[in-house]
Formats: sequence, structure tokens, C-alpha cells
Amino acid sequence: MQTKHGMKWLVAGVVLLVLLATNVSIYQKEQVLKHGAVVILELAPVDPRSLIQGDYMALNYALTRPLQQQLYAGSETCRGSRKNCPPASGKIVVKLDEQRRAVSAEFDKGQALQAREVVMKYHTSASGLNIGTPSYFFEEGHAERFVGARYGEFRVDKDGTALLTYLLDAEGQRILP
Repeated sequence: MQTKHGMKWLVAGVVLLVLLATNVSIYQKEQVLKHGAVVILELAPVDPRSLIQGDYMALNYALTRPLQQQLYAGSETCRGSRKNCPPASGKIVVKLDEQRRAVSAEFDKGQALQAREVVMKYHTSASGLNIGTPSYFFEEGHAERFVGARYGEFRVDKDGTALLTYLLDAEGQRILP
């Protein structure tokens, strides 16, 4: 009898902790959306089958290409020693132009940020170096609206967490669902 009563309290405590953690995460993301710096990343071509297979668009960013080339070029050197290799996850420093579009990026080496620079978190996977969001989901039947997307608009907080807010067309106009 005592263990059943204790089990109920344990389950209630776990449920409460899960709800608390979920709400803290939601609050943190809302703060990034409200106060994060706007960063616009050019989209790189990806497999168009994602538009056909389902109601989402696979995303890749032109900014990651030079960084991936650095990773691939250094992969031979890294095999013997991990000293000069970027970690599997970390941060990159992104330089922005006047319109807040990303123009270049480099792996963060702890340097002080200059004007019009932000940090963004990255991680590597089998598909390459990932920053931001790898896919954008939209309502069924609206694929044609997003085919013309050329940029992703993000909100980025000070620690480098990036949340995709909109896809933009070639003129930089938001594509609304």
C-alpha cells in the first residue's frame, strides 16, 4: 500500500519536471524570437525531392560550403591528431552586410566579435556541417509557394542559438504560409 502511494508521488513529480522543462524551453525560444539578432542566410540548392515527397523543404545554406571544404581538406591531417580540427559541434562567426545577410563565416576561435558579426552554433553529421534548421515544414498543397525561396531569415541569440522565422524570395520578401 505504501509503495503505491509513493509511486503516485513519483509519477506526479516526473510529470511536473517534464512540464517545467518543456515550459522553460518554450520560454527560451520565445525570447530568441523576440530579442534575437536577425541573420539572413542564402539557401543552397538541395534535393528537390523533398518538395515532392512531403510537405516540407530540405534546407542547406551557401555559407556552409567553404566551412565544409575546410573540414574535408583537413580531414587527412585530423586522422592522426585531433589538435587542429574543429570539434563536431561548436560555433562559427558569421559576418553580415548592411542588410544583415551573411557574407562569410569562419570557425570561432574565441576572438572578440566585430561590428556586424554574430556567432551561430553548428554541428557536423553524415550530411555535412549543419547550421540553423535543416528543413522547413508547410501546409499540404503549398509547395509551389516555397519553390522560389532563396534565403532563410533567422533570429539568433547571443550564445548562437538560431531559429528560422521565415523563408524569403529572391528580392528578400517574406514568403508567408
